[in-house]
Amino acid sequence: MNTNLKVSKITKIYPGCIANKNISLEFNSGKIYALLGENGAGKSTLVKILSGVIMPDEGEIFLNNKPLKLSSPIDAKKNNIGMVFQHFNLFETLSVFENLIIDSNETRDNLREKIKSIMDKYNFSIDLDIPVLNLSAGQKQKVEIIRCLIRNPEVLIMDEPTSVLTEQETSELFSSLKKFSEEGILIIYITHKLKEVMSICDEVAVMRKGELVSVSKIIDEKIETLANKMVGQNLKTIKKTKQSSFSSEQLIKITNLNFKSEDPFETNLSDINFSVNRGECLGIAGISGNGQSELFQVLSGEIISDKNSIEFNKTYIGDLNPQERREYLMAFSPEDRLEQAAIPQMKIFENVALNNFKSSNFFNNGLINEDKIKEHSKKIISDFNVNTDNIDLKSQFLSGGNLQKLIIGRELITSPDLLICFNPTWGLDVGAINYIHETLIKINEQNKSIILISTDTDELLKLSDKISVINKGKLSKTMNADEVTSEKLGILMGGGN
Repeated sequence: MNTNLKVSKITKIYPGCIANKNISLEFNSGKIYALLGENGAGKSTLVKILSGVIMPDEGEIFLNNKPLKLSSPIDAKKNNIGMVFQHFNLFETLSVFENLIIDSNETRDNLREKIKSIMDKYNFSIDLDIPVLNLSAGQKQKVEIIRCLIRNPEVLIMDEPTSVLTEQETSELFSSLKKFSEEGILIIYITHKLKEVMSICDEVAVMRKGELVSVSKIIDEKIETLANKMVGQNLKTIKKTKQSSFSSEQLIKITNLNFKSEDPFETNLSDINFSVNRGECLGIAGISGNGQSELFQVLSGEIISDKNSIEFNKTYIGDLNPQERREYLMAFSPEDRLEQAAIPQMKIFENVALNNFKSSNFFNNGLINEDKIKEHSKKIISDFNVNTDNIDLKSQFLSGGNLQKLIIGRELITSPDLLICFNPTWGLDVGAINYIHETLIKINEQNKSIILISTDTDELLKLSDKISVINKGKLSKTMNADEVTSEKLGILMGGGN
């Protein structure tokens, strides 16, 4: 099977934004193509056009030299274009087979036989009759891939496929993608992880501000050159200077912390113990859904625990709410910036006012001091390089990276002793990631402490002084980051010893 996919002069314009401008690209089977770009570069728009989610304003798509009009995802499927999205489109309480038959016109027996044939061929081991909620992230992704393979795709688009996978699951995915490519499936691979691009892809197209800026062979590139092309300038290398010794002053100590939820979709926490000294960054690794969210909520006070389970600065605070913990100079950056950290419909300065410290003086005798809030907001925008000077702008119009800078800036402007952050660079482009990492390193250099909960092993190894792994609500012993490899983390994250 020889497949050729071509986009010619694709343009898509939204009010006030040219998402794609005159994009022309050609893809051929037998190769894996990377599509790179910062948030807002236009790659998601192009992929949505290829998968029939949106239609271009101008330009054409050709598959094997025949013009395609993709007015819906059904059209894409009919033309053998499959896409595996970053966020799984699966019904958690239905079985694997029930999820797959929803999208198929085949009889139950024929479909079972076809699925078994696919799993045997690619060495996928999945029980078709268990609920999806019982699967690991890697298994869920394989279900999504099987859903595409059932239709014998000529083109397979992978959107940020490793964002919730362990090192071992990522390796398994790469092996599968190479097999697909060898068998003639044309693969387009979207990721922020440049190391992955160098590892698995043959060619790479880089987009910036809606335009195509380069197409090249991987053999001619380095991680640094790709990063620079994405942002349009030379990025400096961010590296943490590992300290030979740390303060012996313990800032926070967690003792026998437990959490039992009545929600079957939440993870219980069992006998969590760790401590962090001043100036340290403790990284907590884990596959998504293993208790990170519940641990963040307990540490931030969204979930109240036993008073004596959390000791901060020699004071027991387990029964305090988030606002009360802030008064003890703790700060928090949650995983979901749009749902938990900011209200998109509110203006920037109004979002800044949401996290009120006594030292901020946002309220005088119960009245809002708007001038003080606006002054504070302008300082955050300036100090933390948020790309706007309009504090009256609604937060929904900030890019993911700029919103994250605003959120972290809002937490750090009052100089807290401890920042607890959860996936702080989730979904950000390389420029924003660089800035956030640099900011977190500076916090430690000021003898402030960080608890970094992340699913990104590279990020953890780069920023952490010590690392623990959370698996099914239990925390491993604390290890020195210098003695940990990404492979070892992956084994622990998957439940191995």
